[in-house]
Amino acid sequence: MLPLIQATDISFKVHGETILHETSFTVSKGECIVITGASGSGKTTLGKIIAGHYPVSSGSITVANDLRKIFVHQQHDFRFAFHSRSYFGQRFDRNYEGQFPTVHKILSKDTDESLLNHVVNLLHLQEKLDQPVIELSNGEGKRVQLAQALLLQPQLMVLDQPFIGLDVQTRQQLHQLITRLKNEGITIVMVSSPEEIPACTDRVFLLEGGKLSGIVIPNELIIKQENHYNAIKNEIEWQEIERLSPVANDAFENAVHMSNVNICFEDKVILDDVSWTVKKGEHWALIGHNGSGKSTLLSLINADNPQVYLNDVQLFDQKRGGGESIWEIKKKIGYVSPEMHVFFQRTSSYVESISLSANDYTLDGFSQEQTSCYEAICSGFNDQMGSSANITYNQHSLVLHWLEALELKKLQDKPFYKASLGEQRVLLLIRSLVKNPPLLLLDEPCQGLDRYQTQRFTSIVDNICRHFNKTLIYVSHYSNEMPSCIEHQLILEKGRIKEIF
Repeated sequence: MLPLIQATDISFKVHGETILHETSFTVSKGECIVITGASGSGKTTLGKIIAGHYPVSSGSITVANDLRKIFVHQQHDFRFAFHSRSYFGQRFDRNYEGQFPTVHKILSKDTDESLLNHVVNLLHLQEKLDQPVIELSNGEGKRVQLAQALLLQPQLMVLDQPFIGLDVQTRQQLHQLITRLKNEGITIVMVSSPEEIPACTDRVFLLEGGKLSGIVIPNELIIKQENHYNAIKNEIEWQEIERLSPVANDAFENAVHMSNVNICFEDKVILDDVSWTVKKGEHWALIGHNGSGKSTLLSLINADNPQVYLNDVQLFDQKRGGGESIWEIKKKIGYVSPEMHVFFQRTSSYVESISLSANDYTLDGFSQEQTSCYEAICSGFNDQMGSSANITYNQHSLVLHWLEALELKKLQDKPFYKASLGEQRVLLLIRSLVKNPPLLLLDEPCQGLDRYQTQRFTSIVDNICRHFNKTLIYVSHYSNEMPSCIEHQLILEKGRIKEIF
C-alpha cells in the first residue's frame, strides 16, 4: 500500500534562511507520528508542510489524492477573534453581552446535528455550549478548537503542541481521544514534547537544527533525551544574576491582599468568596483545573479587571480605587500569560501568507510593522505592546545581557514573528523581567518551551526570587515547571479556595 505522504529530500527556506534541511520520510494511513525536538528545530514548520500549509523549496512531497487534512494550531484565540485585539486590557469587562458568540454558535455553523452531538460528547463540552467564548479558559478553548477540527471530518490531523495549557485531567482525556481517533482510522501527526507522547504512537521523528536526526520508537527516544539533558549544565553565575536584576528598594508589606472577593460574568460565578494575602518576598503557586478561576484572579492583581473596584483588593498596601493609575500598578508587575502571547503575536507581527521567489519563500503580513525581538523585549519597560520608544543606554545594555544569559543573542535583530513559538515565549519572559519589578506574575510561562529552556528559565527565576527578595505568583499545570523556591500554594476549584498553605 502506498503511503499517504512521501517526502524525499525536502528543504524549506524563508527569507533566505533554511529552516528544514533535506528531510525524507513517509506517513502511512492510520499511523500516529510524533515530531519532537528542541525549540526552534523546525517542528511546526515540518507539521505545516505535512498539512499542506507550506510548499517545499526543494525535493519532492507526494500526497494521496483527495486527502482531507487539517492543521490544528498550537494557540487558539476564540476569546479575541470576534473583537479588536486592542481589547486585551478589557477582556474581563462584564459589559460584553451580545458581543461574543457562544460555543454552540461557533460549532453548529454548517454542521450536521448528529455529528455535532458526537463531537461535543467526545470532548466533554456539553456544559460549555451556552457559554460565551470570552469566558473560556485556555484549556477549554483548546477543546473547542479540537472540536472544530473534528467537525471537518479529517483523514489526517496535524496537531501542534495540543497538550499545552491543559490540566492533568484534560491531558489524560486528550491522550484517550488521540488513541480513539487512531483506532477510528484517522492518521495523526503531532508536534509534542518528549514528555507528552501518546501510548498509541508508532514512530517519533526527532528534529535537531532543522534536520531529521532520527526516526525512533518512543522508548528509544526517552533514553536518547535523558542522556542529552543530563549533560546540560544549568548553573547561572551569581555575577550574571546580579547584573540582570539589581536589588530594588520597594517599600510595601503585602504585595496582594484581598478579602471575600466575588466575581461574576452575567449569571455565572467565577470567583466565590476568595480571601488571599501574598506578603512581600513570598513565592506562591496558584493551582487549579482549566476554568477554576485562576486567570480571573490574576486579572484582579494585574489591573486588567474593572470588577476589582467592586471588591476589597489591595496591591502593594494600597486599596484599588484610591486614585492610582493602571500604569502605576503595572510598573511593579512582571507579567506573562498565554493570552498576552496571542495578543502580542497578533498586534505586533503579521498575518501569514506565502509568496514564491526562486524556491525561497516569503512570509508576508498585512501589518506594516515588523517588531524585532529586541524591540519586543524593550516594550516591557513601558508596558506597551511592541513599543520600544525612549529606551536609555542602560536599558539597551540590560536587554542585551538578558539575551546573552538565555543564549538568544542571535535573535536580537530578527523579526519577532520569525522566532519559533518557544523562542517567542522566552522573549516575553525576558520582557517581564527587564524593568526589575517587585512582583512576578507568571501564568504558565513555560508553555511551548523545550526542557532545556524550561530548566534554564526556572533556574533564573529561582535565583532572582531567592537572592533579591522578589514576590512570585506562578501558575503551571506541570509540577516539574515550578521553580524550587515555591513555598506556598493556593488551590482553586470552581472559583472557590479548596486549599491554601
